[in-house]
Amino acid sequence: MWRATRTERGFTLLEILVALAVFSIAAAIAYKGLDAVIASKQAMEREIRFWRETGLVFERMEADFTQIVPRAFQMTPNSYQPALQGGVTEREGFYVELSRSDGERPPLRTVYQCDNGELTMRLIPMNQPLRHPERRLEQNTAHVLLRQIERCELAYLGDNNEWLSAWPEQQKRVKPLGIRIRLTLAERGTFERLFYLP
Repeated sequence: MWRATRTERGFTLLEILVALAVFSIAAAIAYKGLDAVIASKQAMEREIRFWRETGLVFERMEADFTQIVPRAFQMTPNSYQPALQGGVTEREGFYVELSRSDGERPPLRTVYQCDNGELTMRLIPMNQPLRHPERRLEQNTAHVLLRQIERCELAYLGDNNEWLSAWPEQQKRVKPLGIRIRLTLAERGTFERLFYLP
């Protein structure tokens, strides 16, 4: 005949509560550690994405500036724009329009504009018929390249090695010797890039 002995017993309520408290503390510590790791990973990914996108924008601009073709842009049957022109916008930003080669396809008119906190780019095929030439920028989608821009400046290196705020501005050359761009991004500081135009 089997008899229960006093040495056989389960956990007391107090022991269970203590074990649950220890487990809860350990889980909270682990969660905080995991949350910190995830936050650090997300911050690092944002930084990598920012530097990659910013670098790609400047690389794209460099590719466009170095492929300028000396071909005027036809606005109307009797009106042409120079191969490169640019100046200051009403909100003290900048714009620059240029004709660039596009491989085996017809050249493109590329327009960069920094205004209203954004840097945008428009691509206009040079053989595209324009119904309303004075509204040519409105007829092509603007691609936003950078946002949260607090200040933007663009200058052109002229014939006498002086920086000009507009081009061509009575210069003999079709394109400037160089282009300087300064962008001040929110919480990022100022970035400056110089482009040499051969």
